[in-house]
Amino acid sequence: MNLLDNALIAIAVLSLILYRQVQAERIDERRMLTLPAVLLIVGLAQGGLVDRAHPAVGGALLAAGIVLALAGGGLRAATVRVWRDGTGSLWRRGGAWTVAVWLLSLAARAGVIALGYAAGVRPGTGDILVFLGLSLLVQNLVVLWRARRVDGAAPVSVVS
Repeated sequence: MNLLDNALIAIAVLSLILYRQVQAERIDERRMLTLPAVLLIVGLAQGGLVDRAHPAVGGALLAAGIVLALAGGGLRAATVRVWRDGTGSLWRRGGAWTVAVWLLSLAARAGVIALGYAAGVRPGTGDILVFLGLSLLVQNLVVLWRARRVDGAAPVSVVS
């Protein structure tokens, strides 16, 4: 796949993610970890995460992208409401702040890509998918961690 194909896939996946982020959903650990894992695997399999012509700058930009993904995912997780309903089921729902942090995170990532272009570094084909997968994985892991600490009469289980 080329960069344009990945960008279109990323836009479609991101649209689905943003839609699902603001919907109340029952917490299902397998479901929450599957999409990020698939995005990471596909992105890593495509390779080219560091521009071979500029390995030092490309590596630094990759590191910056990883830091942004980790920070964005962690910050978004703090904006997600987690609760237990009357039956003991755990739920999650993001809101306007969740979407705002997504947009901020994506803008920061676009800035890193722009810096790379200015330095003559071209992003790899899997770069976008790795960023989305890692960011979503961190967010979901933190939400799952928070869900395990929700008080309630029923035992906490985040697996359906």
